[in-house]
Amino acid sequence: MTLKAYIFEMEYSCSPGGIDCWELETRENLGCSINHGEFKTAGEALNYLLTIYPGIQHEVDIISLEAYNNLMEREETNV
Repeated sequence: MTLKAYIFEMEYSCSPGGIDCWELETRENLGCSINHGEFKTAGEALNYLLTIYPGIQHEVDIISLEAYNNLMEREETNV
């Protein structure tokens, strides 16, 4: 079994009192995802993933705010 996971940076600082952080989403099977949040770094989220799902293969996408914004800009110019 390969576990699909996404680690992505969230921009909460645009809200009053909000602090940017990293989130972890795991997909164990079709239609079932679990979110874990408020990590300070992507590495912290990855370490947590390896702690809660040891001994299995992981497929992980890591998406920073900069990468996400660049992707959105490219999509807007292709419309």
